[in-house]
Amino acid sequence: MNQFILDYLAAFGIGGILLGSFIEALGVPFFPGGIMVIIGGFLVGKGHMSFPAAMVATATGFLTGSVLAYLMGARLGARVFEIGGRLLKVTPVRLDKARSYLEHSAPGFIIFGRFIPGISNLTPYLAGAGRLSPALFLALTAVFAFSWSAIYLGLGMLFGHNWDKITGQLQPLFLTAALLGLAIYLILIYRKKAQKG
Repeated sequence: MNQFILDYLAAFGIGGILLGSFIEALGVPFFPGGIMVIIGGFLVGKGHMSFPAAMVATATGFLTGSVLAYLMGARLGARVFEIGGRLLKVTPVRLDKARSYLEHSAPGFIIFGRFIPGISNLTPYLAGAGRLSPALFLALTAVFAFSWSAIYLGLGMLFGHNWDKITGQLQPLFLTAALLGLAIYLILIYRKKAQKG
């Protein structure tokens, strides 16, 4: 079964990693782009693709998606948040917080803001809407893209080499967590019924 899953994931190959990191860079909420890159690292560790090819695909996809988001922000300005506010899960508080980060430190915002949940998907749009220099945006995003690629691919490779050992140790924990979750769920349902009755 494990080999079947691995072969299935390997079929996506470099193109899947490139597309996944492109969509991730656009800031689409709940899209597992980072997980796809980690799986790419897992496949690199298993010898299904080369590290340089996976690294270039990940960084290229991320850069391309970021530039597209930047251009949308520059073209539409504040309207990008009105149009895509629901999709990007943008609340006025989160938008003000992100603007504040950008005004205080563009390099910190572009590089480290991508690691902050809720801010990360706004980063390229705000940089474009805030008229950050395209050259500075591209340079900072490239630094982030290659760093992010290396970290996530490295994590996948680390887990890939130790996959059997890790899953063997975690399997009892997953069962315990599932049983605990079920018990909490049943208790909550019982309490709700008791409060109504």
